Amino acid sequence: MSVSVKENIDILKKVQEIDRELYAIQRQCAEIPEQREGLKKEMESEQTHLKSLEADFKKIQLKQKEKEGELAQREAGVKKFDQQLGQVKTNKEYSTLQQEIASLKADNSLLEEEILRLFDQVAAVEEEIKKEQARVKQVEKSYEEKDRHLAQKEKDFLAGLADLKTRRQEAAKQVPPEVKNLYDLIVQKKQGLGLVKVKGENCGACQLKLRPQVLNELRMAQDLIVCENCSRILYLEEETPR
Repeated sequence: MSVSVKENIDILKKVQEIDRELYAIQRQCAEIPEQREGLKKEMESEQTHLKSLEADFKKIQLKQKEKEGELAQREAGVKKFDQQLGQVKTNKEYSTLQQEIASLKADNSLLEEEILRLFDQVAAVEEEIKKEQARVKQVEKSYEEKDRHLAQKEKDFLAGLADLKTRRQEAAKQVPPEVKNLYDLIVQKKQGLGLVKVKGENCGACQLKLRPQVLNELRMAQDLIVCENCSRILYLEEETPR
């Protein structure tokens, strides 16, 4: 039994409703990997910052230990010169040793100041690390929750897609193969919108004003008519009697 153009259009309307859901879900599903990757990068950025702080902390600690070692050597030198003071025999030697001791003590004083500055830096960085560790822990927890939510959302989308594809397949069986093939070709190119209602004298999708001949052919409803501009299948909505 042949199927009229109107009946084909009515079936395609149902198919298109399913297609709209399909393409909407596919778009949302396609965004999920990027969203998950964005969350991962946000977490990794915080982790990298923490590692950088920890590396700085180790460098400052190492520098502090080096300066403390240098100070210990210089203080040993001062002590050695102090011991030599009692052994010198001339005033000139005594004066020279005192000058050397004074110079070492002045250098040691500068070293002590630098060590104190490094100590303050160590304390400041250590405090910043503690704050960053807490922040990273929170970011990691948030990442796990959001990533788990997105993974479940993707799973639900895929299940929904499978159901919609089954429904679409059953609905599309009701039109002749040539009609289905034409519609499928158009809807793939137009991302879910292959069938459009004529609005006034214009295509409902691209707004092209239709030629009178095209409008007459639509009214006659003997063949499927496509828009000359956007190639979508056109249909006229029947006017309800007043």
